[in-house]
Amino acid sequence: MQRNDILDNFDFDQNQYFEENSGEVVAKFYSPMEADVAAARLRSEGIPCFLANATSQSVLPHLQILVRLHVRPQDAEQARILLAEAAIDSEEPGNRLQDNRILTVMAILIGLLMALLLVRAMWMT
Repeated sequence: MQRNDILDNFDFDQNQYFEENSGEVVAKFYSPMEADVAAARLRSEGIPCFLANATSQSVLPHLQILVRLHVRPQDAEQARILLAEAAIDSEEPGNRLQDNRILTVMAILIGLLMALLLVRAMWMT
């Protein structure tokens, strides 16, 4: 299966959507999989886009190359809005507050245990 959605050497002259050097970066990702999902989200809304450096990142993962998501300048605002909505939907603020409470209780218990061990060690000597 030929993949034409991930392009490191994008030929602007052959594309019906982009003119030469007209792509605007709307997001950067360390993970090619995240970049693919974001690109699919934009394409599902009818916004043409392409990824740059996706192949390089998968070939040289130890370099931590950023995968850039490009759209046409006229679509940049809408693309940023759609990507921001996706980021907001994935967060669960209620769980974050509960996680902080659990961590606080655990830190207090560990502190009390350490204080008890210190007092016991001092009492023994």
